[in-house]
Amino acid sequence: MARSLLDLVREVIAILSIKAIELYDPTYKGKMDILISNGYIEGLSQGKAFNFVKEVKLKNMIAIPGFIDGHVHVIGGGGEGGFLSRIPEIESSKLLNCGITSVIGLLGTDSITKSLISLFAKTNSLRSENINAYMMTGSYQYPVKTITGSIEKDIVLIDPVIGIGELAISDHRSSAITVEEIKKVAQECRVASMISSKSGKIIVHVGNSKKMLSPLIEAVSDDEIKIESFLPTHVNRNMLLLQNALEWIKMGGFVDITAEDTSKESISVVDSIEYLVSNGASLDHILVSSDSNGSIPNFDEKGNFVSMKVSDCSVMFKAFKACVKGGMKIEDALKPFTINVSRFFKLENAGTIEKSKRADMIFVDKDTFEIDSIMAKGNLLNIKSSTIKARGLI
Repeated sequence: MARSLLDLVREVIAILSIKAIELYDPTYKGKMDILISNGYIEGLSQGKAFNFVKEVKLKNMIAIPGFIDGHVHVIGGGGEGGFLSRIPEIESSKLLNCGITSVIGLLGTDSITKSLISLFAKTNSLRSENINAYMMTGSYQYPVKTITGSIEKDIVLIDPVIGIGELAISDHRSSAITVEEIKKVAQECRVASMISSKSGKIIVHVGNSKKMLSPLIEAVSDDEIKIESFLPTHVNRNMLLLQNALEWIKMGGFVDITAEDTSKESISVVDSIEYLVSNGASLDHILVSSDSNGSIPNFDEKGNFVSMKVSDCSVMFKAFKACVKGGMKIEDALKPFTINVSRFFKLENAGTIEKSKRADMIFVDKDTFEIDSIMAKGNLLNIKSSTIKARGLI
């Protein structure tokens, strides 16, 4: 049978309407119809039909923004235990299965056998597979390793590069970067961010040293360096560091909580957020990331490598679910996984469900509160609903 003109138009411009679904953008919006075309949200309505489009009804579901994981070792971390401890690249399907539709890739300890060129290639590969992918230049080490030979050039001239990370402090694997060197890096990122209109942020790995955040606190103490230039991560690795992170937020800073347990002393995401907010921290200044595909090494008291486990991106949705089960409103629990991350890193197409943004969503079963399906740039993936399968929308 010959296809009608309308069928051909639908196929070319890929128009789809998600009907009457409870929507969090992440603020609760009630039941909405979502119109999607060519990977982007064309409109949202309440009770107004969109004509001439394929319609999908997702029963007993809520729609939430796709998660942004701001700390993923997309080409694999590891290496602290020798060549056999190098971790392979992450697959786009793994990220999507975890509800992650946007990702920031970075290097960690190993910037010798793992290169920024490989990270650049992987970032673009993920983009071709519907992941909204970005990358950081640099690694643990100082001087900061770059692609072009310049921090500023990397950020300004290379499309996926939005900042530096993860630069290590207070860790036996760091380069013992000084406060003045931290300030120099921040100034270069600041200038690059102004020229490129990118965020120019610095993700700072914070280790187990008793110095904790003191190098950063000293770097911003004279008001020459903006405190929002830095994002200290792993701040929930122990209670003393979390208390130091509270001080940092009260100074105006932002922090990143690691969803994966990095040690026996780690504080869970839900407990970390509860502690910070109940003691006066703004929820808007808290981000959550997985540190996935990186290594979680175990060292003895002398700093010798003992063992290692590989972090997993599935911790993101588990942590979000734990926050909701722990009593947080869904819209509040979503913020550190979505809109807080997009605002901090200036990711204009991520973190929210609204007109003109990428159609990146997670559809969650209201009974089990588990992921039912994912939409990445308008493509429905990992579908469990027989209704959608029957309509041939995969």
